[in-house]
Amino acid sequence: MDYRTILLISGVLMLLVCATVVVIYLSKRSTGIDSGILSSCRSRVYAWWFLFGALICAVLLGTIATVVLFGIVSFWALREYVTLTPTRPADHRTLVGVFFLLTPLQFVLVGVDPEWFEQVFHVEVYYVYSVLIPSLAFLILPATIAISGDPKFFLERIAKLQVGLLICVYSLSFAPAIMTMDLHDSTKTALCASEIQAVGIEDKVLKPIEEVVNLQTAAREDGGAVAHENILEKRETPQESVKEQQDGGKETPEAQLKTFTPHKKMNSTNLTLLFVFVILTQVNDVAQYFWSLAFPKHKIAPKVNSNKTPEGVVLGMLTTTLVAVALLYFTPFDNWRQAALGGVIISIMGFAGNMTISAIKRDQGVGDYGELVEGHSGILDRIDSLCFAAPIFFHYVRLCVN
Repeated sequence: MDYRTILLISGVLMLLVCATVVVIYLSKRSTGIDSGILSSCRSRVYAWWFLFGALICAVLLGTIATVVLFGIVSFWALREYVTLTPTRPADHRTLVGVFFLLTPLQFVLVGVDPEWFEQVFHVEVYYVYSVLIPSLAFLILPATIAISGDPKFFLERIAKLQVGLLICVYSLSFAPAIMTMDLHDSTKTALCASEIQAVGIEDKVLKPIEEVVNLQTAAREDGGAVAHENILEKRETPQESVKEQQDGGKETPEAQLKTFTPHKKMNSTNLTLLFVFVILTQVNDVAQYFWSLAFPKHKIAPKVNSNKTPEGVVLGMLTTTLVAVALLYFTPFDNWRQAALGGVIISIMGFAGNMTISAIKRDQGVGDYGELVEGHSGILDRIDSLCFAAPIFFHYVRLCVN
């Protein structure tokens, strides 16, 4: 874990401590604040301790623990979702396959080492877990239910199961997938260059590369034969340099460079990026909630969500965008515009998730999915924005840094 990750985690913990102190102080004082709002704030702060505490413990234990944590959350959210859907005895075998085969398999693929998977199966694991559910599972599930021989409410049962699998499993799996994303960004280039200079071999590594590029350019201009020979003559391989210095009995700078592992450093970048993503989704939820309370006149869809207002959504988006720009240092983005657009994406998709889950609850005639986390109804109520924002943010980062 690098210093950026430590700094980000420390900042989150300090903010949680400050929020807890403020909430306790306001609870003991007569400030004129609505008791319902104050109670909601207190419950949210306590819930954030639970959520971020679990996430911090998981990331400290490594990538596998983080993927396992999200897998457990996904399993629990899908269980809550299925309790609302009208299942029939004929669906039970299909549900067993969804819970105990598809869900674990999706997160196993997300958490597997990408390099190992590609060496063994000769294909990027991304192309497997990104199509497993929306392509294979969505076609097989209707067939398995059809084979059961019960056609009653067939389309409704299939649609609800596919939507639950899409939201609770597939979409959420892209959050821990950030941990194994290959971030070919400017940060990695800077780290490699600085490390090369630190061990004093820039003349042997950086300058020969520049000469090769220049000669290749000349080769394209004059036909290539002479320039190609010059490339072969001037090129000094690191292996030859290493062998010469090893014969002298000294540890070579190149040997020191081997101790530098970009994968580990980039894993830390992935870790901070996952934290930034979770922070921004929570900031967006809170900002839209409080801005909607501040401007309660117009409601977007009062029968679906009685709190959301256009002013609250727009100001919440602006708040999330500003926070995303402020956290640019902890991301692999090259400039503030990329970070700002990332904040806009999270805000829009978070709002879409809130409204969608609220509509599902209203359609089923329930208020909350459960009370696993105090102040946040059920687990699905708390991760709705994460589920909708994760796949879009993942592919946006992949587009920006690769």
